[in-house]
Amino acid sequence: MSLILHGTQPSPFVRRIRLLLDGVDHEFREVPLYDDAGRQQFAAVSPIRKVPVLEDNGQTIFDSHVIFHYLQNKLGLPALTLDQHNLISVIDAVTDSCVVLVLGKRSELAIEEDRMIFRLQRERIADSLRWLEQQVIDGSFDDWSYPTMCLVTMVDWLKFRQLHDFVDQPALQALVASHAERPVVQLTLPR
Repeated sequence: MSLILHGTQPSPFVRRIRLLLDGVDHEFREVPLYDDAGRQQFAAVSPIRKVPVLEDNGQTIFDSHVIFHYLQNKLGLPALTLDQHNLISVIDAVTDSCVVLVLGKRSELAIEEDRMIFRLQRERIADSLRWLEQQVIDGSFDDWSYPTMCLVTMVDWLKFRQLHDFVDQPALQALVASHAERPVVQLTLPR
C-alpha cells in the first residue's frame, strides 16, 4: 500500500480526504496532536504540524487542498468547477473560523467576549452558513461530490464540537442526514 494518510479522527479536513479515498487502498495513521510528544514526532512528517498529510511512495503532500488536487490527478477524478471551488472556500471559511474559536477556548481565552478576533469569526460563520443553506436549497450539493463531502464533514464537526446547532439551517441538516447512512460516513464520524 503506497498511500498513507496522517490525521485525526475528528478533523473535518482529514475526514473529507478519508471520504474521498473510500474504496481506495490506503492506511490511516492517527496523529496525537494534543500530546506534546506526539506533536514533536509528527513534526518529522510535516513541518507545518497540520493535518492531513498524505504520503505516496516517498512523496509527502501537505494540506487537504493540495492532497485533493494530487488525488484528483492520481485517481482520474473530474475537475471541480469554479462554483464548486467557491463552495469549498466558504465551507473552509466556516471551519477555519471555528478552529480559531476552539483553539481560543482550549487556550482559556474568553471567546464569548466582544473582541474583534472572535466577533469576526462569529460574523463569518453566521453569514457563511446562511449562504450555504441557500446553496443547498438551490441544488449545489445534490450529488455525492467532493464539495458535498466537505460540507458533510464541516456540519458533523461543528455538531461534534457543539459550535452550532443548525436550527436555522434545516436544508443543511437534511442534506447531512441524507448521507448519514453511508458506511464511510459512519466509519469516519468525529469522536
